[in-house]
Amino acid sequence: GADIIGKNMSGSDSAGVNAMVPGRKCECIIGVVRVRDFSTATEVLQSKVMMFSNQIAEIVHGVCSEFHGAPNKNTGETFLVIWKQNEDSGLGNDELIRKFAEGSIVSSAAMIGAVHRSPLLGIYREHPGLQYRLGSKCRVHLSVGLHKGWAIEGAVGSEFKIDPSPNVSIATSIERSTAVYNVSVIAAQSVVDLVSYNMRSQCRLIDKVIIRGSPAPMELYCVDLDYMSVEVDQTDRPKVPWNTRQRFKVRQWMEQEKSAVLQKDLSEILESDDVITQMRLCFTVEFFQLFNMGYQNYSQGEWQVARRILMDLRSRLAPEDGPSSALLKFMEFPHDFDAPKEW
Repeated sequence: GADIIGKNMSGSDSAGVNAMVPGRKCECIIGVVRVRDFSTATEVLQSKVMMFSNQIAEIVHGVCSEFHGAPNKNTGETFLVIWKQNEDSGLGNDELIRKFAEGSIVSSAAMIGAVHRSPLLGIYREHPGLQYRLGSKCRVHLSVGLHKGWAIEGAVGSEFKIDPSPNVSIATSIERSTAVYNVSVIAAQSVVDLVSYNMRSQCRLIDKVIIRGSPAPMELYCVDLDYMSVEVDQTDRPKVPWNTRQRFKVRQWMEQEKSAVLQKDLSEILESDDVITQMRLCFTVEFFQLFNMGYQNYSQGEWQVARRILMDLRSRLAPEDGPSSALLKFMEFPHDFDAPKEW
C-alpha cells in the first residue's frame, strides 16, 4: 500500500519494492457484513452471480465510505469493513473513535435499507428460481456484526488492509449470531460502550454471552429493523450526461458530505432518515419496556417471571421477535425454565 511504497522510496537505493515491511497494530471498529442465502443464490444464478455480488458490493462500499468506513476484503458472501483512526480528521482520538462507533451502527442500518430499496436488487424478489428455493417472500438481505478491538495493518494490499486477528474472528462470530437471534444488526458491548447515550438508547440489549477469543463475557445489542416493510424505490432517475465533468462534481459533493458526517449528531439519523424510520416504526416504547423487563429477570435468574413476560410480549406485540424466542428456547432446553445454581 501507500505506506509500503513510501518507505521504499524514502530509504532505498534500488528500484525494487520490498513488500515485507513490518505491520502495525491499530485500534479499529471491525464490521463483518454477510449476504444471506448467498450459496443458494450462487446455485440459482450461476454465471450471473458475479453481477449479483457486484450490485451488492456497490451499495456496501458506498454507504460504508460515506460514514468513513473502509471495506477491505470481499469473499463474495462476506465483506470485512473497518473504521480506523486517522490524523487528518481534526478530532481527538476519543471523539473520533466515538464517531466511528456511531457511524458503524448507522451505516449498518442505512446499508440494509439501501439494499431493500434498490431497484436493481428488487428484481431478484421475483426471480422464479429464488422464489422456488427460498419462498415467495424472498429478498436480498444482509446481516452485520460489529466489534471494537486491535488488528494488524500489514503488507496485504492498501493501508486499510487488516490482517486476521482474534478480534476479526470475534466480529465474525457476532455476525453469525444474527441468525440465532433472527436480527439484522448486532453490535458488541465494546462498540456500544463508546457511543453517546442517545445512540445507546436506540440499541436493544438482548444477551450476555461468552465468545471464543474474548477474554470475558460480552453483552450483545441489536438494532431493530423490520426490513420487510421497505418497498423498492420506483422513482425515475434524472437523465444526466455522465461525463468527466459530472463525475468530478459528484466526487466533490461526496467528499463534502463525507467530511460533514463527523460534525453531525449521528443518533439523529436513526430518527430522521425516512427508510430507517420506516423499518423501526413497528418497535414501540411498550415493546422495548416489556422486553427489558423480561431480559432483566432472565439475567437475574428469575426465569419463570422472564418466561411469563417474554411470552406475553410475543403474544401481544411481536409474535416473531427473534431475541425473545432465542431466550425462551435457551431457558426451556435443557434447563426447563430453572436457572442453574451457578447462574
